[in-house]
Amino acid sequence: MIQISYISSASPPMSTEELLTLLQKCRENNAGRGVTGMLLYANGTFLQVLEGAEEVVDELVEIIKKDPRHKNIQMLYRKPIERREYSDWSMGFRRLSDKDLKEVEGLRDFSEKDFNPEHLAQHATVVQSLMNHYRKERVKAIGHSELGVVEDDQMINLLHRVIRGAVRVLAVLMVLTILWGVVDVVMVLYSKIFLPSFEDLRPRDIIVVFGAFLAVLIAIEIFMNITLYLRDDVVHVRLVVATALIAIARKVIILDFEKIEPMYIFATAAVVLALGIVYWLMGSQSDRGFQKPLD
Repeated sequence: MIQISYISSASPPMSTEELLTLLQKCRENNAGRGVTGMLLYANGTFLQVLEGAEEVVDELVEIIKKDPRHKNIQMLYRKPIERREYSDWSMGFRRLSDKDLKEVEGLRDFSEKDFNPEHLAQHATVVQSLMNHYRKERVKAIGHSELGVVEDDQMINLLHRVIRGAVRVLAVLMVLTILWGVVDVVMVLYSKIFLPSFEDLRPRDIIVVFGAFLAVLIAIEIFMNITLYLRDDVVHVRLVVATALIAIARKVIILDFEKIEPMYIFATAAVVLALGIVYWLMGSQSDRGFQKPLD
């Protein structure tokens, strides 16, 4: 993967409606290409960072250079990266004002009039401060962080490396568990369906078979959760909620409704509803991205 950053001037300065149209199109196109990044806009100037597969980003840059909505494009840097820094943004966006810029650490004397291609091109530290500030704000906004190894505190980096190693061990053990579950499915199929005669087959046996299959599917979902903790382009809590929904769905399928109390069913329904709402809310928050109102 690579990450590139560039600055350019809007031609002419964009209205609120034009910025919204641009942002929507960027998010749609970038999501399809697997590109993530962030776009800052102020004083008729764009500052953008893009990251993704090398050939995809390079192709996108050539398209951007031909876009008539901006001019005077200057590439600030192009560098290889191992991990995404703007992982859950198809395109994060912020329209900046003097008030916003004064909140950036180290840029107390930086104002909106300084947000122009000439100044930004000559002050790489300003660009980096802006990117770091709004990336960290995004992490706080969505309420999660990843096991990165580029923290300021080296002790935290070391501990993250240890945890990432432990996650790899868990992933291997979960694969063994999945294989064990597959063997169990085969045994259940043989004992409940193939071994007895057709007349001996009962509805309860079908439910047991479904339960065995769903147990393997849940194990696979857990494996995905474990491995995704090594990545930085997902919201981990949302995955945990999704896994919980699958686990409860399995429980509902194999319930014996003739033996359980009605309140147990109502309680299960309440849990499913609560998890569903949480999953939807988290998805909505992530899809909105980090966008400040444009008015």
